[in-house]
Amino acid sequence: MKTRSVILCLSLFLLSAGEVFSQEGEKDLSVNVSADIVSRYVWRGMNLSSSPVAQPALSLSIGNLSIGSWASYSFSPELFQEVDLFLTYETSYVSLTINDYYNPVDTLGSSGDYFHLGKASTRHTLEGMIALNGPESFPVSLIAGVMFYGNDRDEEGNNLYSTYLELNYTAGIRDVELMPFIGITPSAGYYGDSFGVVNMGITAVRNINISEKFQIPVKGSFIVNPQQEKVFFVIGITF
Repeated sequence: MKTRSVILCLSLFLLSAGEVFSQEGEKDLSVNVSADIVSRYVWRGMNLSSSPVAQPALSLSIGNLSIGSWASYSFSPELFQEVDLFLTYETSYVSLTINDYYNPVDTLGSSGDYFHLGKASTRHTLEGMIALNGPESFPVSLIAGVMFYGNDRDEEGNNLYSTYLELNYTAGIRDVELMPFIGITPSAGYYGDSFGVVNMGITAVRNINISEKFQIPVKGSFIVNPQQEKVFFVIGITF
């Protein structure tokens, strides 16, 4: 039982890809590679790295199914590193995701523990997430995520089932995309000590034209965590 949930997730990850390949071949197949450079890593109102980080991403999409990996590597001696896996099934208005977060707080590389998958000791955290996305005429999104296995434990080793809910809206003003957002946690857990708002603010994205065929998106985010009484301003670019 200690490793069954993680192994099941990874097995579904591979089997789903194989199933879609066998049915679709190369139809609707795409590979996406990107990288962000951001001034600091703030995730859901939590400051995970106070120095600049590189955040590469790689995904394979076949029809409605996407599988891939996302990571974050700090430039500073604090050696913050994170490597995640994800599996997403997406329709026009709904997406379902399983995330495997590895070492979101602790340093990676100081100890080789990637394949330590036991519930009581693993540094992996599995999360189930659903996103509801409105149409272009009503560009509102609602995200709900629950950590259900792994490194989300209380002092007695019991799973906290840390939960995060976020509502965001997308609007455009001339050539700038604006995304106000607010995120809450309904109970004590990874995000806070009790029910409350843990992440709110606004993100602005603008594409900088380098040439006729090449643009670099520049993003700025003003973020407040009311429960922790902290404020951040993060800026980044995407390649």
